[in-house]
Amino acid sequence: MTDPLANVQRLVDDWERDAEQKAARYESMRQEVERISLTRSAAGGAVSVTVGPNGIPSDVSMTEAVSRLRPEQIAAAVMEAMRQAQAAYPAELARIVGETVGDTASGQHIVATAERNFPQVEPDGPPTAPPRRPRRDDDGDFTDESYLG
Repeated sequence: MTDPLANVQRLVDDWERDAEQKAARYESMRQEVERISLTRSAAGGAVSVTVGPNGIPSDVSMTEAVSRLRPEQIAAAVMEAMRQAQAAYPAELARIVGETVGDTASGQHIVATAERNFPQVEPDGPPTAPPRRPRRDDDGDFTDESYLG
């Protein structure tokens, strides 16, 4: 006959071990994310922008080739390089999440948030936002009818 107290203790021990393992995986993820550094260039390499954790720009560099560009071209190149670097951030984050915490609800949320914040850049165009699900906002009216008629 098994001891009920021993069964409860085993369940608590298993839960505690699982919690410690999850905490270690999330700590590993955090450390890896803090090391993210992505650099992209624009204007034929004349301008480079590096983004770090959270997709925040951490460095901008320019070569002598910027002397042949007009100020508005330099500004556009900085923005293009930054968008490209930021657009690469969700994929790098997804790789780290996959390697550390795996396919969990919280991991999916982290990656989805990055994808919303840093959409993919279309060649020669602005970033494109991922499709969003239609959302019904609560306007306080309890009917399904539009006020527009």
